[in-house]
Amino acid sequence: MRYEFKQRDELVWAALVAAVVAVLQVVAAFDPAKISDWRLWAASLGAGALRAAAGALLARLAARL
Repeated sequence: MRYEFKQRDELVWAALVAAVVAVLQVVAAFDPAKISDWRLWAASLGAGALRAAAGALLARLAARL
């Protein structure tokens, strides 16, 4: 079986995995008693996932250069 590398698919997959891992790390340490502002918590979780995805994309693109 031959593997055909698809750059866009690989980049999306790397970003998705990085974002999911970031979210799972936060959920693993989740303690609702310590959260005073749920909106801030949700925004921080989303920003962390976005940052992880962007980092994975930048690392993958830099590896190509």
